[in-house]
Amino acid sequence: MAADNFAQNIKTNGGAAASADDVKIAPPSGISVLIVGAGVGGLMAALECHRKGHQVRILERSHNASAGGDMFTIGLNGRMAINHYPTMKRELDHISIHDGWMRHRKFTGDNIGEPVPMSKMVPAGAGDPIDRQPMMIQLRPLFHAMLYHQLERFGIEVVYGKKVVRYYEDASRGIGGVETDNGEKFEADLVFAGDGLNSKSHSIVMGGQGKTQPSGRSIFRAAWPLEIAMKDPLVKEYFGLKDGKDPQMQAWMGPNTHSMALSYVDKARDNGLMCWGYTYTEPAGSKGQDTTQDWSRTVSTSEVLEMMNKAPAPGWNDAMHALVRTIPENSIVYWPLLWRDPTPCVHSAGCRVLQIGDAAHTLLPNSGFGASMAIEDAVTIATCLQKAGKDNIETAVKTHALLRADRVSTTQLLGFVNSERFQKTDLNKVGNDKSKVAAKVPKWIYQLDPEKYAEEKYEAAAASLEEGGKPFVNTNLPDGFTPRPWTLEGIEMMEAEGKSIELEGDWS
Repeated sequence: MAADNFAQNIKTNGGAAASADDVKIAPPSGISVLIVGAGVGGLMAALECHRKGHQVRILERSHNASAGGDMFTIGLNGRMAINHYPTMKRELDHISIHDGWMRHRKFTGDNIGEPVPMSKMVPAGAGDPIDRQPMMIQLRPLFHAMLYHQLERFGIEVVYGKKVVRYYEDASRGIGGVETDNGEKFEADLVFAGDGLNSKSHSIVMGGQGKTQPSGRSIFRAAWPLEIAMKDPLVKEYFGLKDGKDPQMQAWMGPNTHSMALSYVDKARDNGLMCWGYTYTEPAGSKGQDTTQDWSRTVSTSEVLEMMNKAPAPGWNDAMHALVRTIPENSIVYWPLLWRDPTPCVHSAGCRVLQIGDAAHTLLPNSGFGASMAIEDAVTIATCLQKAGKDNIETAVKTHALLRADRVSTTQLLGFVNSERFQKTDLNKVGNDKSKVAAKVPKWIYQLDPEKYAEEKYEAAAASLEEGGKPFVNTNLPDGFTPRPWTLEGIEMMEAEGKSIELEGDWS
C-alpha cells in the first residue's frame, strides 16, 4: 500500500505571520510533522508545531476524541506555553481550581497541621496568583478537552482509529513513517512517537528499551460525581468542600502507601467531581507485577478495601473506607506504575522518529511533573525545528535531545524522592509539621520557561554537536547538581539497604 505523505504538498512561501484565534502563527516552515498519540504531549506538540509554522497531523488509536482518567498536576513550566493561546487560557482559568485548599493527614485520619489555602502556597509576585501557582491540579478529561478545542479552532486534523504497529525511516528520502495494523502507511519529515510507555517506536529508537519494567508500585484510581460521595455523612465530614464551597485536595500518608483525594468544583462552583487515588507497594514488589496499563481495567471496591486492610498499613480511618464504598462499581481503575531507565537518546538513527512524553521518559506520579515534562518536550522540539529549518531537521532533533536529557532524568529522580517522603517518613515524628511529608516542588523545575530556554540555548547546543565543538552544559537543572546515570535497580538496592536518595544542590 502506498504511503500517505502529506509533506509533499506543503507550501514553503514566507511572508508575514498569520493569526488564528488571536494566536500569532509563524510563517510556514515547510516542515511536516506526524504525531502518533493524542495524549497531553501529542496534542500540545501539535499546537506548538502549528504555532511555529510546521504542518501537523495526528494519528490516534481510539475511534473518537476521548480522554479517561481522573486528575493530574501541571507545573507553571508546563502552563507558560498556554499564554500564547488567549481562548485556551480563558478555558484553563474556568476549569482550574479557584480558592482551593490543601490538607495533609495521617492514614489514621489525624491532621498533620492545619489546611492551607492554595493561594498561600504561591510565591510572592505581581499578577493573578492562579497564574503563578507552582503546581496546578487539573482534571484530565477537562484538560484534554481544552486542548482538543484549540485543535478544532486551528483546523488541525486528527485521524482516529489508527493503531500504529511499526515505525520506520528512509534516510535517502529524508522521511519518517508509520504503518498501522491494517497496512496503511503515513509519512512526514519527522514523526513524533507520543503513544506512551509501550510505543512501538522503541524498536527503531537508539538507546530505547523495548520492554518496560515493573516498578513494584501500583495505583487504584477513580473519579465519580461529587454529589454521590457526599451522600455519606462521614465522607462529607472528611472529604467535603472546604466550608461547603471551596475545592479541597488531601494527602493521606501511611507506611509504604498514600492516598490523594480531591473534592472539585470549577470556577462557577459547578461540575462537582470526586477524584481519588491510592498508591501502594505491591506485596511481592516488582516481581510478578502486572504490566498492563488500561483505563478500562477495573477492580471491585471489595478488592480495594481488602488491599487497604493488609499490612503494612492496616488501620485506615473509617472515613477512607466509607469514601471507597461510595465509588460506583466498575469505576476503580487498577493502574500499575511501570518504568524504563533514563536514556539520553530518544530518536532514531536518522533522526526522523522522535519520542516525546511517556514514550521518551516515564515519571512516577509523585514527581508531579509528568504532564509538564511532556509539554516541555512539545515546546522544545517545535522551537528547535523553527530554529533549524527544513534542511537541518537532524540537527534540530539531536539538539532537542541534548537540551532535554539531563533535565528529564533529574526530574524522574524527584518521583522517588517524593515517594520516600510520602511513604517512608516516620509519622510518629512528624507532629504538625507537614513540611516533612509534603512533596518537593523545586523552583528549578517550575520556574523554567522551556520556549525561552530552547531559543537561548539552541545555537550553543547545536554547535556542540559538530566535530570539535565546545561542550555544552545545561543550566535547566538545580544549582550545584551534577547529573549522573542511575537506574531503577540502583534505587531498589538503596531502598533494600535502608538508604535514602541524597540530593545535591538547590532543590528548594
